[in-house]
Amino acid sequence: MTLELDHVFCVVGDLNEVASRVENAGWILDSGSAHSGQGTRNRRLVWPERYLELVGITDRREARANRMRMDQRPDWASTGASPFGFGLRGELAAADRDDYWLYEDLGIPIWVHRDNEQAPDRPLVFVLEMDKAHLVERRARLRAADRGRRHRGSLEAIHVQANAPARFPIYAGPRVTQAPGTPQLELVAGPGPAQSMNDILTIHGLSAPA
Repeated sequence: MTLELDHVFCVVGDLNEVASRVENAGWILDSGSAHSGQGTRNRRLVWPERYLELVGITDRREARANRMRMDQRPDWASTGASPFGFGLRGELAAADRDDYWLYEDLGIPIWVHRDNEQAPDRPLVFVLEMDKAHLVERRARLRAADRGRRHRGSLEAIHVQANAPARFPIYAGPRVTQAPGTPQLELVAGPGPAQSMNDILTIHGLSAPA
């Protein structure tokens, strides 16, 4: 079964500040949730079937003690770890599983690419394990979350710049183009203007009706 792109994440130093900038630009975020044991919490900008996840560190001690080591990612200038990542959904092929390890702390099986430890300068890639029925449910839930929002269009393309490229399995969804360099993430969600949310995140698209 083909994997699908579920979401893109960006780890930021001050989640509240960046969330305020995104909302001031006209985009709508959900209230977010905490990741128990990981020392992080999030806010999400939902498009049909996919979303951007903004992640902030809430407990550095907890984050340092967790195998995911998300505490390294907002401090990319000093740690070299990429602040970006990609969550896929579906069933990871057995032939690919040697490149991943299983993380179950968040209540759902998540296959995390070993680059998280071995090459953190690459954007993180992980797979939310779901069978066909759960994939259908996930798509429907994201479509429902998108209803009523003022956003136009959908997530069409992703451009990411990093010290080294993310290593993807074959997946379905918006194309990700990669280039070497200082971390930058650009999301294209329609023909609207480029809106800079902080030093590393830009969103292109129409955030609200004229």
